[in-house]
Amino acid sequence: MIGPLRLVPDLRPRVWGGSRLAALGGASVVTRGAGSSVARGPTGEAWVVGEESVVAAGPFAGWVVADLAAAHGEALLGRDGMAQARGRFPLLAKLLDAREWLSIQVHPDDATAERLEGPGHLGKTEGWYVLATDPGARLIVGVRPGIDPARVRSAVLDGRLPDLLAAIDVRPGDVVLVRAGTLHSIGPGVFLYEIQQSSDLTYRVSDWGRPETVGRPLHLDKSLAALDPAAAAIPRSTALDADDRITAIACEKFVADLVAVRDEVALLDTAGRTFHAITVVSGAVAVAGDGWLEPLGEFESIVVPAEVGEYEIRPAGGSARAVVARVP
Repeated sequence: MIGPLRLVPDLRPRVWGGSRLAALGGASVVTRGAGSSVARGPTGEAWVVGEESVVAAGPFAGWVVADLAAAHGEALLGRDGMAQARGRFPLLAKLLDAREWLSIQVHPDDATAERLEGPGHLGKTEGWYVLATDPGARLIVGVRPGIDPARVRSAVLDGRLPDLLAAIDVRPGDVVLVRAGTLHSIGPGVFLYEIQQSSDLTYRVSDWGRPETVGRPLHLDKSLAALDPAAAAIPRSTALDADDRITAIACEKFVADLVAVRDEVALLDTAGRTFHAITVVSGAVAVAGDGWLEPLGEFESIVVPAEVGEYEIRPAGGSARAVVARVP
């Protein structure tokens, strides 16, 4: 049996990044096959579970998740995971901390990704679970109601797109599913968990006046090919009591359950169908199965392989909350 896989967070500098991710160890970046190095600029993203993640400890310490998925297939991914994988570990989970607006952007769906980028490329549908906000924090998910699609496409080219976008107030506990093709951005003061397909294809439509660079170009033609001018989404609030579990985000690509523990143990089961990617978003827990136990602090992550079957998430002093991501 593979056993649980504790993962090293991969911290990524971003021009819009904040300071909340310092709790994950500052600004060291883990890169495939290359130890660690120092990131430049504020940390905007922590890639906490994904095919590029490195196993931190245990018999597979130093392995990359993509290589484990290739070597162990259904034992790690499960029956449903194998169906979603297309030869890859199928999900990517991140923590995002925005001090400034992210670019206005759009992601392609699978078919458009292959058409624009070539065979083997995946699209990117993503889901957000808001962890913390500053006063006045907002998200953009689509354009204002009643805007003609032709006007949206014209505005992409002439720089007037920000005038058409719908900015929505957001609070901790809000969730939103951002399907491929949806124009979107994350505003200053938003700290969130993101679950998505295993792809980082991002087409920037506008960058709020920040100058284009080699690392941050605009992608107007590809954006026009990828966007659905009518696509939008409204954040909805979640109510999660202590010792409770709910499905917060669900689509054909992924499911994200919220699990809270305080006084009781949460019982979960991979059933051999899919791995579970667990990220603690508040407090601390202990994840335990047959002959193993992994303590997890805030923002730490493990992957529970599909072959594990039944396991527990136990409170480790006080209330705690975790996101458990899986494929449907």
